[in-house]
Amino acid sequence: MSQGLKRRFTSCLSAAALTAALVSTSMLGGCSSPTASMPTLASAPAGNYRVGAGDKLHIVVQDLQSANGDYIVEDSGAISLPYIKQIDVVGMTYREIEQGIAASLLRQGIMTGDPVVNVGPVELRPFYVVGEVNKPGQFEYRQGMTVLAAISAAGGYTYRAQTGKVAVTRIVNGKDVTSKADEFATVLPGDRIRVYERWF
Repeated sequence: MSQGLKRRFTSCLSAAALTAALVSTSMLGGCSSPTASMPTLASAPAGNYRVGAGDKLHIVVQDLQSANGDYIVEDSGAISLPYIKQIDVVGMTYREIEQGIAASLLRQGIMTGDPVVNVGPVELRPFYVVGEVNKPGQFEYRQGMTVLAAISAAGGYTYRAQTGKVAVTRIVNGKDVTSKADEFATVLPGDRIRVYERWF
């Protein structure tokens, strides 16, 4: 083979190798995990739980038995109590709701003195798991749940699942915010967890 032919042959091989490398890189970039570009899920807020729509609360008002009972927080963010009618509770702690009910009872002249009100949870709104799990759906929330516990409740990962990282959609300041989270992240009531298919 002449020197000129060798140079052309080597040049063609180099060009082919470069093209293959570029195609490979492009394919890898296009197949990156859907969670790669998402922000990391913020830590669950410390302190007392804040009520959301769909939560069921148990309310007891001392010396006002007709007001005692279980109340579901409406989509509007309010609960309806006898005498008081509607009171907004979404985004409030149990203590703040107690204070709000007591203040309303005093303001409307329904009670005098210092009303004693107790508010506690009966059933918090569920969380959801979709995607590559064996039993996707809606699940009952338990205090202190992690992403791993939520996935276990949904029957565990399928064989196609991308494990270790999920997408969590959570309502923050009234808006849906989607972030990536690992298996040890804390789940909150109402969270929507998506498990993606892994890229082979």
